Amino acid sequence: MDKYDVGIIGAGIAGSCLAILLAEEGKSVVVFEKEDYPSHKVCGEFISLESYAFFKSLGLPLDDWNLPIIKNLQLTSQKGGELNTSLKTGGFGLSRYKLDHALAEQMKKSGVHFHPKTKVTEVQNEMISTANGTYKTDLIIGSHGKYSPGYLKRPKTAAKRKYIGVKYHIKGDFKENLISLHSFDGGYCGISKIEDNQYCLCYLADASKLKYHNNNIRAFEKNVLFKNKKLKEVYSKAEFMWAKPLVISNIKFNKQQLYNEHMLFVGDAAGSISPLSGNGMSIAARSALVLSQLILEEENFAQLRTRYNKEWDLHFGGRVNKAELLNKLMLNPTAHHLVLKALNAFSPLRHKVVNDMQGDSFVRNFRVIR
Repeated sequence: MDKYDVGIIGAGIAGSCLAILLAEEGKSVVVFEKEDYPSHKVCGEFISLESYAFFKSLGLPLDDWNLPIIKNLQLTSQKGGELNTSLKTGGFGLSRYKLDHALAEQMKKSGVHFHPKTKVTEVQNEMISTANGTYKTDLIIGSHGKYSPGYLKRPKTAAKRKYIGVKYHIKGDFKENLISLHSFDGGYCGISKIEDNQYCLCYLADASKLKYHNNNIRAFEKNVLFKNKKLKEVYSKAEFMWAKPLVISNIKFNKQQLYNEHMLFVGDAAGSISPLSGNGMSIAARSALVLSQLILEEENFAQLRTRYNKEWDLHFGGRVNKAELLNKLMLNPTAHHLVLKALNAFSPLRHKVVNDMQGDSFVRNFRVIR
């Protein structure tokens, strides 16, 4: 039976980054990913510049990719409200497929034992069971995203309100240095540039409204999204690169318990990170850095989970709570319209709301725990 210091279930951003950080500090690490890897994921693909130096410090050649740097924000409501402002930190555009591929290559270089297309069927004490065998690990980390996997003995609570996420890659005559967020009844859509002169168009929507349209995406978009005239204009100008969109369901956004019996969770598995939290991908990367430093310092599991819970709240609690409030406002056309009017009228409030959602720059040797 194979034995490892750390077993990580899920090769998302948090799981991959954590694996690299620990392996390069001498830990033996095994990672299991149930899906083919890399693959396209429903994701906004706008990454806060706060994590640019961190990804470079992991070995990703970001400078060589000539990625779009995005420093401007546009918000619109279906009632005609519009806000245009600059971002203090800003972000860069990069598809999840390209990012995940680079992280997978770096895991191999770092000595991580990576098993894609390998579903974990059971977790028992220090044992991880898969269809391909059983592995013993001293510490198990869940990096399985927003969903509650079957191997958890105490699954996450069900969402009170269900959302869907829909993503396309498009081309067209759009602004390269702009991320735009267009709200509609029960949802909002983000658009920003990524590599290869393409743009990511990704939206979150109330699942009940799609169900009302017999789960017909095209009908739903025409009758709901297009009530925002700016969003209708984007669709009319866009060349869609895929025959059909990528869709996920049962999305929820709030902090989850950071541990489940003998496991710790990281990234979306811990926080179900809202797209309005300043950037979920940067939070996932930073949470991996926080947890890696704690794992390297603390051998006692009870102490580790206590310290981890404290550090998670310190670094991400405020951003996630603010994002949850903003999420509710964006999903209500009237509330969002009024918020845009207020932000346009009061520039200090506008700058605070917009820029408080992004954090400070960090790299792998940055001391993030207190």
